[in-house]
Amino acid sequence: MRAMTDQIILAKEPDFRLGCLDVSPCKRQVTAGAAVEVLQPRIMQVLVALAGRRGQVVSRDELMARCWGGFAISDDAIHRCIARLRRLSEAHGGFRLETVTRVGYQLVEASESPKAIRWDRVVTIAAGIVAVVLLLAAGYLSAQLL
Repeated sequence: MRAMTDQIILAKEPDFRLGCLDVSPCKRQVTAGAAVEVLQPRIMQVLVALAGRRGQVVSRDELMARCWGGFAISDDAIHRCIARLRRLSEAHGGFRLETVTRVGYQLVEASESPKAIRWDRVVTIAAGIVAVVLLLAAGYLSAQLL
C-alpha cells in the first residue's frame, strides 16, 4: 500500500466506480450512463485523492502533496478543482463533496443519483392531488344541491 503522500500518477491509477459513475483516471474520463466527461488532469487527480479516502477528510496539505507534487499553491487552485467536481456531482450524482472548515474536504458516496425518479414521492404527490380534487368536487356538488 502506498503512503498517502505519494503523488498521484493518473496512468497508474486503476479504474473505479463512484456511485453510479465509472471513473477511468488514465483516460481522465467519468462515465454516467451514455454521458462521458473528460476532466483536466489536476481535477482528476483531486477526484482520485478524495475517492481513495471516501468518507474521510483529506487535508489541503495532502491534496497539495498528492496532486501538485508538494508545490505551494494558492487556495484558489484547490477551490477551482473542488468547484468543478461539485458541478460534476450535481450533473450526474454518485457523490457529494463536503467542506470541513479549516481541515479539508470529504467525499461522500451517494446511494442514488439526484436525477433518479423517486416513485414513492410521485405516488404521494399524486394521491394528494387526487384527494384535493375529490374534496373540491364534493364541495361543488354539495353547493349545487343546496
